[in-house]
Amino acid sequence: MGRSGIHMSLKLKALPYALAFIFGALPLLSHADAQPAAQHTLKLAIGEEPTEGFDPLLGWSHGSYLLLHSPLLKQKADLSWDNLLTEKVTNCEDGKTWTLTLKPDLKFSDGSPLTAKDVAFTYNQAARGGGKIDMGNFASAKALDSHRVEITLSAPQSTFVNVLGSLGIVSAEKYDAKTYAQKPIGAGPYRLVSFEPGQQLIVEANPYYAGHKNDFNKLVFVFLDEDSAYAAAQSGQLGLVRIAPSMSVSGQNGLKLWVRPSVENRGIVFPTTPAGKKDANGYPIGNNITADVAIRRAINYAINRQLLADQLMEGHAIPAYSAVQGLPWDSKAAAFKDGDIAKAKQILDDAGWRVGSDGVRVKNGLKAELTLWYTSGDSTRRDLAQAVRSMLQPLGIKMDLQSGSWETVERNMHANPTLFGWGSLDPMELYHHYSSQAAGVEYYNPGYYSNKIVDQHLQQALDAPTWQKAVPFWQQVEWDGKTGAGVQGDAAWAWLLNVQHTYLANPCVDLGKAAPEIHGSWSVLNNLQDWKWTCH
Repeated sequence: MGRSGIHMSLKLKALPYALAFIFGALPLLSHADAQPAAQHTLKLAIGEEPTEGFDPLLGWSHGSYLLLHSPLLKQKADLSWDNLLTEKVTNCEDGKTWTLTLKPDLKFSDGSPLTAKDVAFTYNQAARGGGKIDMGNFASAKALDSHRVEITLSAPQSTFVNVLGSLGIVSAEKYDAKTYAQKPIGAGPYRLVSFEPGQQLIVEANPYYAGHKNDFNKLVFVFLDEDSAYAAAQSGQLGLVRIAPSMSVSGQNGLKLWVRPSVENRGIVFPTTPAGKKDANGYPIGNNITADVAIRRAINYAINRQLLADQLMEGHAIPAYSAVQGLPWDSKAAAFKDGDIAKAKQILDDAGWRVGSDGVRVKNGLKAELTLWYTSGDSTRRDLAQAVRSMLQPLGIKMDLQSGSWETVERNMHANPTLFGWGSLDPMELYHHYSSQAAGVEYYNPGYYSNKIVDQHLQQALDAPTWQKAVPFWQQVEWDGKTGAGVQGDAAWAWLLNVQHTYLANPCVDLGKAAPEIHGSWSVLNNLQDWKWTCH
Protein backbone atom coordinates (compact mmCIF):
# COMPACT_ATOMS: atom_id res chain seq x y z
CA MET A 1 0.00 0.00 0.00
CA GLY A 2 1.02 3.60 -0.52
CA ARG A 3 0.12 4.47 3.08
CA SER A 4 0.47 2.45 6.24
CA GLY A 5 -2.47 1.15 8.22
CA ILE A 6 -0.98 2.76 11.35
CA HIS A 7 -0.98 6.16 9.65
CA MET A 8 -4.63 5.84 8.65
CA SER A 9 -5.75 4.61 12.08
CA LEU A 10 -4.18 7.71 13.63
CA LYS A 11 -6.14 9.83 11.17
CA LEU A 12 -9.36 8.14 12.27
CA LYS A 13 -8.63 9.01 15.90
CA ALA A 14 -7.68 12.60 15.19
CA LEU A 15 -10.05 14.16 12.66
CA PRO A 16 -9.42 17.84 12.00
CA TYR A 17 -11.63 20.27 13.93
CA ALA A 18 -12.93 21.45 10.58
CA LEU A 19 -14.94 18.25 10.29
CA ALA A 20 -16.97 19.16 13.34
CA PHE A 21 -17.91 22.44 11.70
CA ILE A 22 -18.75 20.86 8.38
CA PHE A 23 -20.80 17.98 9.71
CA GLY A 24 -22.20 19.56 12.86
CA ALA A 25 -25.50 20.59 11.30
CA LEU A 26 -25.86 17.52 9.11
CA PRO A 27 -27.25 14.07 9.97
CA LEU A 28 -24.64 11.35 9.76
CA LEU A 29 -24.92 8.80 6.96
CA SER A 30 -24.16 5.54 8.71
CA HIS A 31 -23.31 2.52 6.61
CA ALA A 32 -24.51 0.31 9.43
CA ASP A 33 -28.12 1.53 9.25
CA ALA A 34 -30.20 2.11 6.16
CA GLN A 35 -30.95 5.74 5.43
CA PRO A 36 -34.65 6.67 5.77
CA ALA A 37 -36.25 6.87 2.35
CA ALA A 38 -37.47 10.43 2.94
CA GLN A 39 -34.00 11.81 3.70
CA HIS A 40 -32.16 11.16 0.43
CA THR A 41 -29.10 13.20 1.40
CA LEU A 42 -25.66 12.13 0.23
CA LYS A 43 -22.51 13.69 1.64
CA LEU A 44 -19.42 13.28 -0.50
CA ALA A 45 -15.83 14.38 -0.98
CA ILE A 46 -14.68 13.84 -4.55
CA GLY A 47 -12.19 16.60 -5.20
CA GLU A 48 -11.03 20.14 -4.75
CA GLU A 49 -13.48 23.01 -4.73
CA PRO A 50 -14.00 24.93 -7.99
CA THR A 51 -11.92 28.02 -7.30
CA GLU A 52 -13.38 29.91 -10.30
CA GLY A 53 -16.96 29.18 -9.30
CA PHE A 54 -19.75 27.61 -11.32
CA ASP A 55 -19.80 29.45 -14.65
CA PRO A 56 -19.75 27.09 -17.66
CA LEU A 57 -18.60 29.97 -19.85
CA LEU A 58 -15.43 30.08 -17.75
CA GLY A 59 -14.84 26.36 -18.06
CA TRP A 60 -16.85 24.95 -15.13
CA SER A 61 -18.46 21.61 -16.11
CA HIS A 62 -17.05 21.77 -19.64
CA GLY A 63 -16.69 18.20 -20.79
CA SER A 64 -17.23 16.70 -17.38
CA TYR A 65 -19.66 17.57 -14.64
CA LEU A 66 -23.42 17.26 -15.10
CA LEU A 67 -24.51 18.95 -11.87
CA LEU A 68 -25.84 22.51 -12.06
CA HIS A 69 -26.01 22.80 -15.85
CA SER A 70 -27.09 20.76 -18.83
CA PRO A 71 -25.51 20.65 -22.27
CA LEU A 72 -27.62 19.98 -25.34
CA LEU A 73 -26.52 16.35 -25.70
CA LYS A 74 -25.49 13.62 -23.27
CA GLN A 75 -22.80 11.04 -23.95
CA LYS A 76 -23.81 7.47 -23.17
CA ALA A 77 -21.72 4.68 -21.69
CA ASP A 78 -20.95 3.34 -25.19
CA LEU A 79 -19.67 6.84 -26.19
CA SER A 80 -22.58 7.46 -28.56
CA TRP A 81 -24.69 10.59 -28.13
CA ASP A 82 -28.23 11.02 -26.86
CA ASN A 83 -30.61 13.96 -26.64
CA LEU A 84 -30.82 15.83 -23.35
CA LEU A 85 -32.25 19.30 -23.99
CA THR A 86 -32.83 18.52 -27.66
CA GLU A 87 -35.32 16.26 -29.39
CA LYS A 88 -33.68 16.46 -32.83
CA VAL A 89 -30.22 17.35 -34.17
CA THR A 90 -29.32 17.60 -37.86
CA ASN A 91 -26.09 18.43 -39.62
CA CYS A 92 -25.98 19.62 -43.24
CA GLU A 93 -23.95 17.68 -45.80
CA ASP A 94 -21.24 20.34 -45.86
CA GLY A 95 -20.73 19.78 -42.12
CA LYS A 96 -20.88 23.51 -41.40
CA THR A 97 -24.50 24.00 -40.31
CA TRP A 98 -26.14 22.32 -37.33
CA THR A 99 -29.86 22.72 -36.63
CA LEU A 100 -31.08 21.78 -33.16
CA THR A 101 -34.69 21.43 -32.07
CA LEU A 102 -35.22 21.79 -28.34
CA LYS A 103 -37.63 19.77 -26.23
CA PRO A 104 -40.84 21.67 -25.39
CA ASP A 105 -41.36 23.43 -22.06
CA LEU A 106 -37.74 23.44 -20.93
CA LYS A 107 -37.00 25.48 -17.80
CA PHE A 108 -34.05 26.70 -15.79
CA SER A 109 -33.70 25.80 -12.13
CA ASP A 110 -35.60 28.95 -11.07
CA GLY A 111 -38.59 28.02 -13.23
CA SER A 112 -37.91 30.54 -15.99
CA PRO A 113 -38.22 29.23 -19.58
CA LEU A 114 -35.21 27.90 -21.49
CA THR A 115 -35.53 28.69 -25.18
CA ALA A 116 -33.48 28.82 -28.36
CA LYS A 117 -32.54 32.38 -27.43
CA ASP A 118 -30.67 31.09 -24.36
CA VAL A 119 -28.83 28.45 -26.39
CA ALA A 120 -27.72 30.97 -29.00
CA PHE A 121 -26.64 33.39 -26.28
CA THR A 122 -24.62 30.69 -24.47
CA TYR A 123 -22.69 29.68 -27.58
CA ASN A 124 -22.03 33.19 -28.81
CA GLN A 125 -20.97 34.34 -25.34
CA ALA A 126 -18.66 31.33 -24.86
CA ALA A 127 -16.99 32.07 -28.20
CA ARG A 128 -16.33 35.65 -27.05
CA GLY A 129 -14.71 34.39 -23.87
CA GLY A 130 -11.16 34.69 -25.10
CA GLY A 131 -10.26 31.02 -25.43
CA LYS A 132 -11.34 29.85 -21.96
CA ILE A 133 -13.38 27.16 -23.71
CA ASP A 134 -12.28 25.43 -26.89
CA MET A 135 -15.19 26.14 -29.25
CA GLY A 136 -13.40 24.66 -32.25
CA ASN A 137 -14.65 26.04 -35.58
CA PHE A 138 -17.74 27.68 -34.09
CA ALA A 139 -18.68 30.85 -35.97
CA SER A 140 -22.15 31.89 -34.79
CA ALA A 141 -25.46 30.74 -33.36
CA LYS A 142 -28.92 32.18 -33.93
CA ALA A 143 -32.43 31.35 -32.76
CA LEU A 144 -34.69 30.46 -35.70
CA ASP A 145 -37.71 30.51 -33.37
CA SER A 146 -38.32 29.67 -29.72
CA HIS A 147 -37.44 25.98 -30.18
CA ARG A 148 -34.89 25.86 -33.02
CA VAL A 149 -31.26 26.97 -33.06
CA GLU A 150 -28.93 27.17 -36.04
CA ILE A 151 -25.20 26.90 -35.36
CA THR A 152 -22.75 27.77 -38.11
CA LEU A 153 -19.13 26.61 -38.24
CA SER A 154 -16.35 28.29 -40.19
CA ALA A 155 -15.28 24.84 -41.41
CA PRO A 156 -16.48 21.26 -40.89
CA GLN A 157 -15.44 19.75 -37.57
CA SER A 158 -16.09 16.12 -36.70
CA THR A 159 -15.51 16.79 -33.01
CA PHE A 160 -18.07 19.60 -32.69
CA VAL A 161 -20.55 17.08 -31.31
CA ASN A 162 -18.36 17.08 -28.18
CA VAL A 163 -18.98 20.80 -27.77
CA LEU A 164 -22.73 20.16 -28.03
CA GLY A 165 -22.33 17.56 -25.32
CA SER A 166 -20.28 19.63 -22.91
CA LEU A 167 -21.20 23.33 -22.87
CA GLY A 168 -23.80 24.01 -20.18
CA ILE A 169 -26.63 26.38 -21.16
CA VAL A 170 -27.11 29.64 -19.25
CA SER A 171 -29.96 32.17 -19.23
CA ALA A 172 -29.62 35.05 -21.69
CA GLU A 173 -31.61 37.37 -19.43
CA LYS A 174 -30.06 36.45 -16.10
CA TYR A 175 -26.42 35.83 -16.99
CA ASP A 176 -24.08 38.37 -15.40
CA ALA A 177 -20.41 37.63 -15.91
CA LYS A 178 -19.52 39.40 -12.64
CA THR A 179 -21.83 37.42 -10.35
CA TYR A 180 -22.88 34.27 -12.17
CA ALA A 181 -19.97 32.08 -11.01
CA GLN A 182 -21.21 32.36 -7.41
CA LYS A 183 -24.95 32.50 -8.15
CA PRO A 184 -25.56 30.17 -11.09
CA ILE A 185 -28.95 29.47 -12.62
CA GLY A 186 -28.69 26.40 -14.82
CA ALA A 187 -30.76 23.52 -16.15
CA GLY A 188 -28.89 20.63 -14.57
CA PRO A 189 -30.18 17.93 -12.24
CA TYR A 190 -29.42 20.09 -9.18
CA ARG A 191 -29.56 23.73 -8.17
CA LEU A 192 -27.30 25.55 -5.75
CA VAL A 193 -28.43 25.99 -2.13
CA SER A 194 -25.24 27.34 -0.58
CA PHE A 195 -21.53 27.54 -1.24
CA GLU A 196 -19.01 28.16 1.54
CA PRO A 197 -15.51 28.45 0.00
CA GLY A 198 -13.05 26.17 1.70
CA GLN A 199 -15.82 24.26 3.41
CA GLN A 200 -18.74 22.86 1.43
CA LEU A 201 -21.21 23.09 -1.43
CA ILE A 202 -24.87 22.10 -0.93
CA VAL A 203 -27.19 21.46 -3.86
CA GLU A 204 -30.79 20.23 -4.06
CA ALA A 205 -32.70 18.43 -6.79
CA ASN A 206 -33.89 20.72 -9.58
CA PRO A 207 -37.66 20.15 -9.96
CA TYR A 208 -37.53 21.43 -13.55
CA TYR A 209 -34.75 19.12 -14.77
CA ALA A 210 -35.47 17.67 -18.22
CA GLY A 211 -33.57 14.43 -17.64
CA HIS A 212 -33.96 11.44 -15.35
CA LYS A 213 -33.84 12.17 -11.61
CA ASN A 214 -31.88 9.98 -9.20
CA ASP A 215 -32.69 8.98 -5.60
CA PHE A 216 -30.90 11.84 -3.84
CA ASN A 217 -32.77 15.06 -3.11
CA LYS A 218 -29.71 16.76 -1.67
CA LEU A 219 -25.95 16.49 -2.18
CA VAL A 220 -23.41 17.94 0.24
CA PHE A 221 -19.90 18.27 -1.19
CA VAL A 222 -17.21 18.81 1.44
CA PHE A 223 -13.73 20.04 0.56
CA LEU A 224 -11.19 18.01 2.50
CA ASP A 225 -7.66 16.85 1.94
CA GLU A 226 -7.18 13.22 0.93
CA ASP A 227 -6.45 11.86 4.40
CA SER A 228 -9.27 13.74 6.15
CA ALA A 229 -11.81 12.64 3.56
CA TYR A 230 -10.69 9.04 3.93
CA ALA A 231 -11.02 9.24 7.71
CA ALA A 232 -14.46 10.87 7.50
CA ALA A 233 -15.69 8.06 5.25
CA GLN A 234 -14.34 5.44 7.65
CA SER A 235 -16.21 7.04 10.54
CA GLY A 236 -19.51 7.14 8.64
CA GLN A 237 -19.60 10.90 8.07
CA LEU A 238 -19.40 10.67 4.28
CA GLY A 239 -21.30 8.47 1.87
CA LEU A 240 -18.89 8.74 -1.07
CA VAL A 241 -15.18 9.57 -1.12
CA ARG A 242 -12.65 9.53 -3.91
CA ILE A 243 -9.38 7.99 -2.77
CA ALA A 244 -5.98 7.42 -4.32
CA PRO A 245 -5.55 3.99 -5.94
CA SER A 246 -2.73 3.29 -3.48
CA MET A 247 -5.29 3.38 -0.64
CA SER A 248 -7.85 1.15 -2.32
CA VAL A 249 -6.86 -2.40 -1.47
CA SER A 250 -10.47 -3.36 -0.76
CA GLY A 251 -13.67 -2.10 0.80
CA GLN A 252 -12.91 -1.03 4.35
CA ASN A 253 -14.90 -0.64 7.57
CA GLY A 254 -18.12 -1.70 5.89
CA LEU A 255 -17.61 0.57 2.88
CA LYS A 256 -17.83 -0.60 -0.71
CA LEU A 257 -14.90 -0.06 -3.05
CA TRP A 258 -15.86 1.25 -6.49
CA VAL A 259 -13.26 1.07 -9.24
CA ARG A 260 -14.48 3.13 -12.19
CA PRO A 261 -13.02 2.79 -15.69
CA SER A 262 -11.17 5.94 -16.64
CA VAL A 263 -9.27 7.45 -19.54
CA GLU A 264 -7.36 9.71 -17.15
CA ASN A 265 -3.80 9.12 -18.19
CA ARG A 266 -0.32 9.99 -17.00
CA GLY A 267 2.47 10.60 -19.43
CA ILE A 268 5.84 12.29 -19.88
CA VAL A 269 6.13 14.87 -22.63
CA PHE A 270 9.56 15.38 -24.20
CA PRO A 271 10.97 18.58 -25.67
CA THR A 272 11.53 17.51 -29.29
CA THR A 273 13.62 20.44 -30.51
CA PRO A 274 17.20 21.48 -29.61
CA ALA A 275 17.71 24.10 -26.91
CA GLY A 276 18.21 27.74 -27.74
CA LYS A 277 14.78 29.33 -28.26
CA LYS A 278 12.32 31.01 -25.88
CA ASP A 279 8.56 31.34 -25.89
CA ALA A 280 6.55 34.58 -25.70
CA ASN A 281 6.98 34.63 -21.92
CA GLY A 282 10.74 34.25 -22.15
CA TYR A 283 10.69 30.63 -20.95
CA PRO A 284 13.28 28.33 -22.57
CA ILE A 285 12.26 25.91 -25.33
CA GLY A 286 14.06 22.72 -26.33
CA ASN A 287 16.45 20.20 -24.87
CA ASN A 288 19.56 18.86 -26.63
CA ILE A 289 19.22 15.41 -25.07
CA THR A 290 15.53 14.69 -25.70
CA ALA A 291 15.82 16.27 -29.16
CA ASP A 292 17.44 12.94 -30.08
CA VAL A 293 14.60 10.55 -30.91
CA ALA A 294 16.76 7.63 -29.73
CA ILE A 295 16.55 8.92 -26.15
CA ARG A 296 12.79 9.27 -26.38
CA ARG A 297 12.31 5.80 -27.85
CA ALA A 298 14.68 4.15 -25.40
CA ILE A 299 12.86 5.65 -22.43
CA ASN A 300 9.54 4.38 -23.82
CA TYR A 301 10.81 0.83 -24.23
CA ALA A 302 12.60 0.75 -20.85
CA ILE A 303 9.57 1.66 -18.73
CA ASN A 304 7.60 -1.32 -17.40
CA ARG A 305 4.05 0.00 -17.30
CA GLN A 306 2.44 -3.10 -15.83
CA LEU A 307 4.88 -2.92 -12.93
CA LEU A 308 3.87 0.71 -12.35
CA ALA A 309 0.21 -0.30 -12.31
CA ASP A 310 0.71 -3.21 -9.93
CA GLN A 311 3.13 -1.67 -7.47
CA LEU A 312 1.98 1.96 -7.33
CA MET A 313 -1.74 1.69 -8.13
CA GLU A 314 -2.64 -1.59 -6.42
CA GLY A 315 -3.54 -2.87 -9.90
CA HIS A 316 -6.10 -0.08 -10.44
CA ALA A 317 -4.49 1.21 -13.62
CA ILE A 318 -4.06 0.08 -17.22
CA PRO A 319 -0.76 0.36 -19.12
CA ALA A 320 -1.04 3.13 -21.72
CA TYR A 321 0.89 3.06 -24.97
CA SER A 322 -0.93 5.97 -26.61
CA ALA A 323 -2.66 9.21 -25.65
CA VAL A 324 -6.10 7.66 -26.17
CA GLN A 325 -5.60 4.16 -24.82
CA GLY A 326 -8.73 2.02 -25.11
CA LEU A 327 -10.87 4.56 -26.99
CA PRO A 328 -12.32 4.03 -30.49
CA TRP A 329 -9.74 6.39 -32.01
CA ASP A 330 -6.86 4.43 -30.50
CA SER A 331 -4.86 2.28 -32.91
CA LYS A 332 -3.63 -1.19 -32.04
CA ALA A 333 -0.60 -0.41 -34.21
CA ALA A 334 0.52 2.12 -31.57
CA ALA A 335 1.07 -0.60 -28.93
CA PHE A 336 4.50 -2.07 -28.26
CA LYS A 337 6.28 -4.41 -25.86
CA ASP A 338 7.72 -2.36 -23.02
CA GLY A 339 9.93 -3.15 -20.06
CA ASP A 340 12.57 -4.18 -22.59
CA ILE A 341 15.88 -2.85 -21.25
CA ALA A 342 17.88 -4.82 -23.81
CA LYS A 343 16.07 -3.20 -26.71
CA ALA A 344 16.35 0.24 -25.10
CA LYS A 345 20.11 -0.20 -24.67
CA GLN A 346 20.47 -1.31 -28.28
CA ILE A 347 18.61 1.79 -29.49
CA LEU A 348 21.01 4.02 -27.58
CA ASP A 349 24.08 2.04 -28.68
CA ASP A 350 23.05 2.31 -32.33
CA ALA A 351 22.54 6.06 -31.95
CA GLY A 352 26.02 6.59 -30.53
CA TRP A 353 25.17 7.03 -26.85
CA ARG A 354 28.06 5.31 -25.02
CA VAL A 355 28.17 4.40 -21.33
CA GLY A 356 30.66 6.60 -19.47
CA SER A 357 32.86 5.65 -16.54
CA ASP A 358 30.16 6.86 -14.11
CA GLY A 359 27.47 4.72 -15.78
CA VAL A 360 25.81 7.67 -17.54
CA ARG A 361 25.69 7.64 -21.32
CA VAL A 362 27.50 10.28 -23.36
CA LYS A 363 27.25 11.37 -27.01
CA ASN A 364 29.46 14.05 -28.56
CA GLY A 365 30.38 15.28 -25.09
CA LEU A 366 26.73 15.55 -24.01
CA LYS A 367 25.74 13.48 -20.97
CA ALA A 368 22.31 11.83 -20.78
CA GLU A 369 21.30 13.75 -17.66
CA LEU A 370 17.71 14.96 -17.51
CA THR A 371 15.39 16.67 -15.04
CA LEU A 372 11.82 15.38 -14.82
CA TRP A 373 9.32 17.99 -13.65
CA TYR A 374 5.93 17.34 -12.03
CA THR A 375 3.46 19.29 -9.91
CA SER A 376 3.94 19.15 -6.16
CA GLY A 377 1.22 17.97 -3.79
CA ASP A 378 0.25 14.98 -5.96
CA SER A 379 1.39 11.69 -4.44
CA THR A 380 0.60 9.70 -7.60
CA ARG A 381 2.81 11.88 -9.80
CA ARG A 382 5.58 11.83 -7.22
CA ASP A 383 5.50 8.04 -6.98
CA LEU A 384 5.46 7.65 -10.76
CA ALA A 385 8.38 10.06 -11.18
CA GLN A 386 10.46 8.15 -8.63
CA ALA A 387 9.65 4.80 -10.25
CA VAL A 388 10.51 6.02 -13.75
CA ARG A 389 13.83 7.38 -12.50
CA SER A 390 14.68 3.95 -11.07
CA MET A 391 13.70 2.17 -14.30
CA LEU A 392 15.96 4.41 -16.38
CA GLN A 393 19.05 4.10 -14.20
CA PRO A 394 20.14 0.70 -15.66
CA LEU A 395 19.76 2.27 -19.10
CA GLY A 396 22.47 4.83 -18.40
CA ILE A 397 20.07 7.78 -18.29
CA LYS A 398 20.30 9.86 -15.14
CA MET A 399 17.06 11.58 -14.22
CA ASP A 400 16.78 14.13 -11.43
CA LEU A 401 13.34 15.06 -10.09
CA GLN A 402 11.91 18.53 -9.55
CA SER A 403 8.42 19.51 -8.43
CA GLY A 404 6.65 22.81 -7.97
CA SER A 405 3.42 24.71 -8.52
CA TRP A 406 1.88 24.77 -11.98
CA GLU A 407 3.34 28.25 -12.42
CA THR A 408 6.81 26.84 -11.76
CA VAL A 409 6.25 23.81 -13.96
CA GLU A 410 5.04 26.07 -16.76
CA ARG A 411 8.37 27.90 -16.76
CA ASN A 412 10.26 24.63 -17.24
CA MET A 413 7.97 22.32 -19.25
CA HIS A 414 9.17 23.38 -22.72
CA ALA A 415 12.80 22.58 -21.93
CA ASN A 416 12.51 19.49 -19.70
CA PRO A 417 10.61 16.20 -19.66
CA THR A 418 7.40 16.88 -17.71
CA LEU A 419 4.86 14.53 -16.15
CA PHE A 420 1.31 15.47 -17.09
CA GLY A 421 -2.19 14.19 -16.47
CA TRP A 422 -4.69 14.27 -19.32
CA GLY A 423 -7.67 12.21 -20.41
CA SER A 424 -10.80 13.06 -22.39
CA LEU A 425 -13.54 11.36 -24.38
CA ASP A 426 -13.00 13.95 -27.09
CA PRO A 427 -10.50 12.87 -29.80
CA MET A 428 -9.55 16.54 -30.08
CA GLU A 429 -7.05 15.64 -27.37
CA LEU A 430 -4.84 14.12 -30.08
CA TYR A 431 -4.80 17.47 -31.85
CA HIS A 432 -3.86 19.26 -28.64
CA HIS A 433 -0.95 16.88 -28.02
CA TYR A 434 0.51 16.61 -31.50
CA SER A 435 -0.55 19.47 -33.77
CA SER A 436 2.23 21.88 -34.66
CA GLN A 437 -0.45 24.60 -34.57
CA ALA A 438 -1.05 23.89 -30.88
CA ALA A 439 2.62 23.99 -29.85
CA GLY A 440 3.13 26.11 -26.76
CA VAL A 441 -0.53 27.16 -26.51
CA GLU A 442 -1.18 27.07 -22.76
CA TYR A 443 -0.48 23.41 -21.83
CA TYR A 444 -0.99 21.99 -25.33
CA ASN A 445 1.98 20.36 -27.10
CA PRO A 446 4.53 21.72 -24.61
CA GLY A 447 7.32 19.78 -26.31
CA TYR A 448 6.82 21.74 -29.56
CA TYR A 449 6.38 18.52 -31.54
CA SER A 450 5.97 18.96 -35.30
CA ASN A 451 5.43 16.43 -38.10
CA LYS A 452 3.78 17.49 -41.38
CA ILE A 453 2.30 14.03 -42.02
CA VAL A 454 0.81 13.91 -38.53
CA ASP A 455 -0.64 17.38 -39.10
CA GLN A 456 -2.29 16.07 -42.28
CA HIS A 457 -3.88 13.14 -40.44
CA LEU A 458 -5.16 15.50 -37.76
CA GLN A 459 -6.69 17.83 -40.33
CA GLN A 460 -8.32 14.95 -42.19
CA ALA A 461 -9.88 13.78 -38.93
CA LEU A 462 -11.26 17.24 -38.16
CA ASP A 463 -12.61 17.66 -41.69
CA ALA A 464 -14.55 14.38 -41.62
CA PRO A 465 -18.35 14.93 -41.64
CA THR A 466 -19.00 12.79 -38.54
CA TRP A 467 -16.99 11.60 -35.56
CA GLN A 468 -17.38 7.99 -36.75
CA LYS A 469 -15.88 8.74 -40.18
CA ALA A 470 -13.01 10.59 -38.50
CA VAL A 471 -11.88 7.52 -36.53
CA PRO A 472 -9.58 6.02 -39.26
CA PHE A 473 -7.72 9.32 -39.56
CA TRP A 474 -7.29 9.68 -35.79
CA GLN A 475 -5.93 6.14 -35.67
CA GLN A 476 -3.10 7.08 -38.04
CA VAL A 477 -1.80 9.92 -35.87
CA GLU A 478 0.46 7.86 -33.61
CA TRP A 479 1.49 5.38 -36.31
CA ASP A 480 0.37 5.08 -39.93
CA GLY A 481 2.85 2.36 -40.88
CA LYS A 482 5.58 4.82 -41.89
CA THR A 483 5.55 7.70 -39.42
CA GLY A 484 3.68 9.06 -36.45
CA ALA A 485 3.86 10.60 -33.01
CA GLY A 486 4.03 7.22 -31.24
CA VAL A 487 7.06 5.20 -30.19
CA GLN A 488 7.60 3.59 -33.61
CA GLY A 489 7.85 7.10 -35.06
CA ASP A 490 8.82 10.26 -33.21
CA ALA A 491 8.07 9.10 -29.63
CA ALA A 492 6.90 12.59 -28.66
CA TRP A 493 5.56 11.31 -25.32
CA ALA A 494 6.10 8.37 -23.01
CA TRP A 495 2.53 7.49 -22.04
CA LEU A 496 2.46 5.52 -18.81
CA LEU A 497 -0.93 4.59 -17.39
CA ASN A 498 -4.65 5.11 -17.50
CA VAL A 499 -5.38 5.58 -13.80
CA GLN A 500 -8.69 4.06 -12.77
CA HIS A 501 -10.76 6.17 -10.39
CA THR A 502 -11.32 4.62 -6.99
CA TYR A 503 -14.00 5.49 -4.43
CA LEU A 504 -15.21 4.28 -1.06
CA ALA A 505 -19.00 4.41 -0.70
CA ASN A 506 -21.77 3.58 1.69
CA PRO A 507 -22.87 0.08 0.58
CA CYS A 508 -26.40 1.41 0.00
CA VAL A 509 -25.12 3.79 -2.71
CA ASP A 510 -25.19 2.42 -6.27
CA LEU A 511 -23.24 4.54 -8.76
CA GLY A 512 -24.51 2.63 -11.80
CA LYS A 513 -22.65 2.32 -15.09
CA ALA A 514 -21.14 5.19 -17.01
CA ALA A 515 -18.81 6.12 -19.82
CA PRO A 516 -15.15 6.01 -18.77
CA GLU A 517 -14.37 8.88 -16.43
CA ILE A 518 -12.10 11.64 -17.67
CA HIS A 519 -9.27 13.68 -16.18
CA GLY A 520 -10.83 15.81 -13.47
CA SER A 521 -11.74 15.25 -9.87
CA TRP A 522 -15.52 15.62 -10.32
CA SER A 523 -15.97 13.36 -13.35
CA VAL A 524 -17.86 10.73 -11.29
CA LEU A 525 -20.88 13.03 -11.70
CA ASN A 526 -21.16 12.24 -15.40
CA ASN A 527 -23.87 9.62 -14.80
CA LEU A 528 -25.39 11.32 -11.77
CA GLN A 529 -28.87 10.62 -13.09
CA ASP A 530 -28.34 6.87 -12.56
CA TRP A 531 -27.26 6.97 -8.92
CA LYS A 532 -29.51 4.96 -6.59
CA TRP A 533 -30.13 4.35 -2.89
CA THR A 534 -30.63 0.60 -2.61
CA CYS A 535 -31.52 0.18 1.08
CA HIS A 536 -35.04 0.38 2.52
